[in-house]
Amino acid sequence: MTQANRPPKGNPPKTGNSECRFWDCKTRIGSGYTYCYQHYRDSQDGLINQCPGCGMGKDAQYEVCQPCYRNRRNAPASRAYVRPQRKESSPAWQKGDASANRFFVYILKLADGAFYAGQTRELRERLSEHRDNLVASTQGKEPKLVWFAILPSRDAAASTEVELKQLIARNPREVRRMVIGFSDMMRELDFS
Repeated sequence: MTQANRPPKGNPPKTGNSECRFWDCKTRIGSGYTYCYQHYRDSQDGLINQCPGCGMGKDAQYEVCQPCYRNRRNAPASRAYVRPQRKESSPAWQKGDASANRFFVYILKLADGAFYAGQTRELRERLSEHRDNLVASTQGKEPKLVWFAILPSRDAAASTEVELKQLIARNPREVRRMVIGFSDMMRELDFS
């Protein structure tokens, strides 16, 4: 290892592994180091921490690494009970979905400060239904659109909706960060 590639003093505990301990990195590292230089720097910046499921390094923004996420039996139990979410589907969607090339996932903020996540093929139409109290779960709660994303398929939108509903239940503070970041970026748009 050249002097330029050697991690600075204070590297994480030595492990004796010959590959970086970040979950998907196969970079060869010197004996006694935990991460390759890039992942070591990321860990020093707080971008990487240890997965509670397997002990490998992972992105700090996620609860577990991708393999543990895919294999739930290795993932740690959540501290708070969150009702399991399932992807929604409807036979009525199939005809309209066949000609659609974009789908929306959205977050509404309700009058009581709670968040609601949904997905649709027609965002304006769906927002109108929410505002006109035609959706039971937001009825009488003055829903306001605070975040949305465009996805290429109904399946991707339904999967993202499930993830957002779980995030709303587990970590509303993270949802607030998403909404604030989205709002900040929307202010950057220049329509002139």
